[in-house]
Amino acid sequence: MLTIYEQLKAERQGQRQWQRELQEREKRLKQQEEAVGRLAGLEEMLHTRIAAVQEKHQHEVSQLQDLLRERNKENRRLKSSFDTIKELNDNMKKQLNQTNEQNKKLASQSKRVHARLENLQWKYEHSITSRGCQNVNVKTTECIKPSKKEKMAASGKPRKEGSSSPTPLKLLVLLLDWVLDGQTFSSVAPNKGKGVGQFLPPEIVLNERCLQVLPLLGDQLHQTPLSEPILLLNLLRLIHWALKHMDSSTQHVALSATLRRIGEEVSKPLTQSTETQSEDPDLPKSCSGAAGGSCRSWPLYRSRCPHIRILSTLIILRTVTQADVLAHALDSLRTELMSEESRGLFIHYGGVCVLLLMLRAGRGGLHTPADIFMQLTEQSRYLNPFLELCSCEEFFRVFSQLLKNPRLELPTLEKLSILLQKLSSIRKNRHLFELSSLHLQIQELVQRSSHTHTFLCLNLRSILHNLK
Repeated sequence: MLTIYEQLKAERQGQRQWQRELQEREKRLKQQEEAVGRLAGLEEMLHTRIAAVQEKHQHEVSQLQDLLRERNKENRRLKSSFDTIKELNDNMKKQLNQTNEQNKKLASQSKRVHARLENLQWKYEHSITSRGCQNVNVKTTECIKPSKKEKMAASGKPRKEGSSSPTPLKLLVLLLDWVLDGQTFSSVAPNKGKGVGQFLPPEIVLNERCLQVLPLLGDQLHQTPLSEPILLLNLLRLIHWALKHMDSSTQHVALSATLRRIGEEVSKPLTQSTETQSEDPDLPKSCSGAAGGSCRSWPLYRSRCPHIRILSTLIILRTVTQADVLAHALDSLRTELMSEESRGLFIHYGGVCVLLLMLRAGRGGLHTPADIFMQLTEQSRYLNPFLELCSCEEFFRVFSQLLKNPRLELPTLEKLSILLQKLSSIRKNRHLFELSSLHLQIQELVQRSSHTHTFLCLNLRSILHNLK
């Protein structure tokens, strides 16, 4: 019985333990059931919220789609308007370009007509003056009727035909006024009769005097015979100085007709004019042409005097724009610079600056100026002065533009490289190479040059070696 009681007791304790476990499991299940209920409520709430958010999103998407359609319509309208405006703008640009071209053509025609008018006025005045002189000479010969010996004696002396013309007197007045206003006489006899002009800056006064004297110098050059070489030389020197001053001046004044007339006087041989022919049948024609002084069978840049040749050529290069005349003048200059004396005169009168002006303006081509530069780089007593003149910012800027030319030929490039190689050996020119970016261009040329161009590659590498 005790054994059975113990067993029953143990069984009862096991059942109680099992009951407690079942209660705990039931409690956990109830908690899980409550949690599941709460989750179900949350799920329903989430579903409702998700539905509301989806509905709101769809509404916003529909609104954005409507706005996008409106914006697309507006963009299409703007694009069509832009295309229309662009087409109108292109048409206006074409019309503007055509108008500008027509304006340039009309301006050039107007300049030519104005220059032609000035030329015709000058020729008309000159013809009137020459006719007056001829009438005076005819009347004098009719009244006096000298003997044959007196005529022959008179024919041996050049007749001063320009003495009756006002041009020499005006030129003399201007030049005397110019000299008396200089530093030499300013402290002794100051000019008080000038009025307001004396208070102008010297640059403006000098420009006005150059403008006044250049047409008269052209007239006087026309009347000066070859039998007066000293007067002819001084006239050319003064013309060259005035042109040089006008080029370097800050005030740019158009003198196309005057410059054209001066260029024609220097570059073309004069034909024998009617007023130089004597009315006396006993006087030979050759003597009458020599007496008048207007008959020249060759242009001044082919004169016997090297001084006159150099000055005439420089004046032609400054004044003439015709390609054939420039080509003849440059060929003559290239031949002339074979002489040591002519090189000195060329350097003295600033021929390097004249060539640079031509190269910068693109006149006269590049082949002959390159030959002239190569001639001047040859060994002579004027080599160092020539290199000093080339050691300036303007020279390096012009050469930098020349090297950018894609159509630069190999022989011309080799000639230019010779001069650049000599300039690179001067230490003070290094900053000019850097300032004009010539060293970078030379590096590019070294990279682009073919190995077959041995001479060019050697010169370019020598330049880069000197610049290090």
